[in-house]
Amino acid sequence: MAQSSAKPTPQDVNRLVAEWQYLQSLAEALRQRIDLALTAINEMEGTIQAIEELGKVTEEVEALFMLGANAYARGKITDTKKILVNVGANVLVEKSLEDAKRFFEARIDALKRLVAETQQQLASVTARLSKLEPELRKIAESQAGG
Repeated sequence: MAQSSAKPTPQDVNRLVAEWQYLQSLAEALRQRIDLALTAINEMEGTIQAIEELGKVTEEVEALFMLGANAYARGKITDTKKILVNVGANVLVEKSLEDAKRFFEARIDALKRLVAETQQQLASVTARLSKLEPELRKIAESQAGG
């Protein structure tokens, strides 16, 4: 809208509503991205703790292995010095415990950067929404009154 005193055209109103709807959807998508990244960070931090515990074991150990959907199998870990790590695209690579720990720490660092960047984007979107809402409210009030 060019002037705040001029009555907004239907095109102006449609543009503002469309922008507001788009920004609402974008904000939700950004929040979901942040939530997913934080969940992955927590999972990897748990993995690092498990790797550290495995590093304390000096002999064969019996363990429970998750099969999925809350199903487990009992088994024995015979090599407590190396693990298989999914490095992407379902490719497993054997790594020493220390290398695996560094791998997950690097992934956590990358995810933390992603969270920070996404939070900045969300703040920008939220700021724009904060500016749009009073405009839309004013238009709604003027249309209801006039």
